[in-house]
Amino acid sequence: LGVSPMRTIIIGGGRVGQALATRLENRGEYVVVVETDPDVAERARAEGFTVYEGDGSDTEALRAADIDDAKRFITTTADDDINLLACQLAITKFDVASVYSRVNDPDNVDAFDSIGVTGIDATTATAAAIDDEIERPALTHWMNELGDSHDVQEVEVTSRELAGKSIRDLNARIPDDTFVAVISRDGENRVPSADSVLEMGDSVTFIGATDGVRRAMERFHPHD
Repeated sequence: LGVSPMRTIIIGGGRVGQALATRLENRGEYVVVVETDPDVAERARAEGFTVYEGDGSDTEALRAADIDDAKRFITTTADDDINLLACQLAITKFDVASVYSRVNDPDNVDAFDSIGVTGIDATTATAAAIDDEIERPALTHWMNELGDSHDVQEVEVTSRELAGKSIRDLNARIPDDTFVAVISRDGENRVPSADSVLEMGDSVTFIGATDGVRRAMERFHPHD
């Protein structure tokens, strides 16, 4: 019928864009990379990525990449002006709900935040990654291997059958190799006890085997 799958669009096919695309595809996401440089685009294709050659800050290029079917939009270029403009288009022209961006200059984070973009300050993120490697190397290595045999995922509780029940009651619905690590409600995060009760709209973070996490997410969020 020619129905396009929901997708994540990544602007920028360089090292950051490809690394991110790999992680998302390993989780089963459908990813389209938009890259303006023909040589970079060709190298990304050679690595097996779906690539559209065009300017990610151009409306027609985004339409050609089927941005109307995008559930998530991410900019990863080394130019904050391009990233900001592309994000503005995704929000104002195409109403993409989830928009993220690499922010190369920490002073520009507020500009991204002001238009509703989740900005990832590359400088701070790199410093945090090095600090994590120093302070908690085992956890850092485990997190870097996510998607192979284990995973960490957050999902909104939309199952009316499960809402109102405690973690103790829900354990039978959660695969043995998976557990609830965090419950987020009204902007507050807490580690649950067996007596913690879930509510509709809570965000639940699962940790466990990749397949177990996937099955738990499907049970707690059956309506996507």
